Amino acid sequence: MAIPVKVVTIAQATPHNPRHSEPAMIELKDGSLMIVWQEFDGSELGADDHAPGHLSTMVSRDGGMSWGERRVLVENLPGDVNVFSPSLIRSREGDILMVFFRYNEFVPEKPPSTTAYLWRSCDEGKTFTPVSLLWSCRPLAFASGVIKRLKSGRLLMPICRQTGQVWSPTDHEVSGSAYSDDDGRSWTISDGWVDLPMRGAMEPHVAELPDGRVMMVARTQLGAVFQSISSDGGITWSKGQTTGLKAPESCPELVNLPDSDDLLIVWNNSEYDMKFGSHYGKRSPLTLAVSKDGAKTWSAPKNVVDDPKRCYTNPVIYFMRSGRCVLAWFEMGYNDKWQMFGRIDLRGAIFDRSWLDQ
Repeated sequence: MAIPVKVVTIAQATPHNPRHSEPAMIELKDGSLMIVWQEFDGSELGADDHAPGHLSTMVSRDGGMSWGERRVLVENLPGDVNVFSPSLIRSREGDILMVFFRYNEFVPEKPPSTTAYLWRSCDEGKTFTPVSLLWSCRPLAFASGVIKRLKSGRLLMPICRQTGQVWSPTDHEVSGSAYSDDDGRSWTISDGWVDLPMRGAMEPHVAELPDGRVMMVARTQLGAVFQSISSDGGITWSKGQTTGLKAPESCPELVNLPDSDDLLIVWNNSEYDMKFGSHYGKRSPLTLAVSKDGAKTWSAPKNVVDDPKRCYTNPVIYFMRSGRCVLAWFEMGYNDKWQMFGRIDLRGAIFDRSWLDQ
């Protein structure tokens, strides 16, 4: 039986815009779906993380099948490197909150410097106004689409901190969180950090467990997705340990299924290989699994896309009120040395939530 998944291209890379990546999504009040992502400008740096770029947005009025109404939402500022990693969530009043950061500096063999912001839209994403700073000019970052609201009302933002110098033997990250108890007007960066061997704990995602604790998953160089638990809403974290889910060095996604205590994880379910050309293994396939017991066990994996010559990375999933699921990631090819290469497209998969239970 054919897998009931429709794969679409959300934004196609071109010489003028060689990379589309790091998406976040939110459903608008009229039932349409808004996406915000990083759109990189054409330059001699190509699709590298430190190439210039901005945040763009589009809207889908057919549940993610097609996208239009494209416009630039956040411009790069003079003197900064680029704009990175949007996250979207509703405020308590029902407005749209957007968190993102600017790379103030990103050069080899120095700690990066970023400034993170929260903006608010009172008109369903047409315009945004600044509300607060999460931090200014610090070696901190986060993946896209990661902000969560806990049952307590707290906004929790999983973050990582660079403790060494990028692209050097000291390149190393630890994972923690920033949180707000006043709907994003002020933020506290927790003192609790998760550290792991080799390059550390990177690109964390979080979800709330049925008992109120919070689970973090992180990208590692250790052959598996690793996890940590917080019993105080993200202020402190337990020592990292394996989830048992094999993985290369790649970013996992973790979410709560709506109106349920179940968890969903999205990751690259592939073999760990320290001799592989990049990231200790293929970032293929892109796989889903569900836990119904607070992440103690996971269901049989379901592959969404699985071309071994393609790289699928940094997934973000959104559940619409209709029951439709939209999974977005950025994608490129592998060369004959198994290194990622070429332009980077923003891709998506649309399927019904009921498929997860089959």
